[in-house]
Amino acid sequence: MNLVRYLMESRGPVNAARRLTVIGRRFGLSPARMQRALQDFSAIGQQYGCTPTLAVTAVLLERYPQVFQPLQETIELAVHGYVHTDYSRLDEAAQAEHMERALKAFDGLRLKPEGFRCPYLRWNQESLHVAGRFGLTYGSNRALAFDVVQPESFSPRAWAAYEKGLRLYGAGEAAGGLSLPCRMDGSLIDIPASLPDDEAMVDRLELGSAQAAGIWTRMLEQVHQRGELLTLILHHERVALLRDALEAVLSSARGYQPPVWVAPLKEIARWWSDRLTWRLQVQRREDGDYLVVAPEAPGASVVVRGVETEPAAAPWFGPYQLVPASSFTVRSPRAPVLVPDEGSPSALTVFLQEEGFAVAEDATTDGLRISGYTSFDESDKRALIDYIEGSDAPLVRLWRWPHGARCAMSVTGDVDAMTMVDFLRRPLEV
Repeated sequence: MNLVRYLMESRGPVNAARRLTVIGRRFGLSPARMQRALQDFSAIGQQYGCTPTLAVTAVLLERYPQVFQPLQETIELAVHGYVHTDYSRLDEAAQAEHMERALKAFDGLRLKPEGFRCPYLRWNQESLHVAGRFGLTYGSNRALAFDVVQPESFSPRAWAAYEKGLRLYGAGEAAGGLSLPCRMDGSLIDIPASLPDDEAMVDRLELGSAQAAGIWTRMLEQVHQRGELLTLILHHERVALLRDALEAVLSSARGYQPPVWVAPLKEIARWWSDRLTWRLQVQRREDGDYLVVAPEAPGASVVVRGVETEPAAAPWFGPYQLVPASSFTVRSPRAPVLVPDEGSPSALTVFLQEEGFAVAEDATTDGLRISGYTSFDESDKRALIDYIEGSDAPLVRLWRWPHGARCAMSVTGDVDAMTMVDFLRRPLEV
């Protein structure tokens, strides 16, 4: 997809013309203006103890090494294609060629990226194959739209532009799924991007910084309530416009208890990749109590509800308590485990284990029964978690995030142009 096709498909002719006018105001003929924006992005992150992740179109590293070399100390740089094109339209051989050139550009600055985000969040299965072949460990390409904006609050033109963007990105609904990383194509971790992003709020819905701050902080509130992940996207061209919104959500994150783990995408991917291999063991002792054994991994946290523990657990979130040990004793009227029906699909058991629950091997165990599944896929996950959370069954659980954090947040951005010339030459780059 080149620039012209993108503007037509995502905005329509009228909004596309408006976008080109805006680009002329934001980008200069030299990289100085956008370099200051990147420096401001970095400075805001440092002020709030946040390391942003910026996915950079690699051709820019070749054009402006003096801009990106200093950023690696305070920002994670990831791959955003070699050029800014629609990789979902390219076959594996073409994508491999682009990836090889991109990684060569990173290597020229002695950078070793760990992840990638495709331009326009548009990808295909070959994108995952290529990333894995070239040693990348994560992607951030799935998009989830949060239920924080309503059509009646906007003009028909603005709402139509917003919906076009969601269709372009192939966005799912955060309310109906889990905003969590997942393993794709074998070993690659994919970290969902959270919408609306800065482009949707400023250029499509025509919101100001105060309104954007309200939207992002509501998204964080939802994520904290659910114990999930918020992956904000802020392009460098709008840092000046949404500086207050970014500071508002970072300041809000500081105030939550249990805390929000704020981390770059590479750290989230490393953590998730490790924890997917961990399993919680629950064994009944002769005296009727239960011995719980969790992995002795740095940051691993176990939470419980409806049980007594030794050593004693501390209040954490809602009915849950945080246990200050990886091995402990539980006193409970019934087994604090989940019990799938005999013959349940293996995908169900794997999901429950990866979510940190102890799963009984014996279907006659007196834990919380999980019934009715002859198949299990992504569309079943939210309802199952809601069922488990809504029950009053005693539970032990290896929690999702490190050191007792309730949820996680990452601040990210995409850098696809540094000058007006960069932007205008994109239609020629395929």
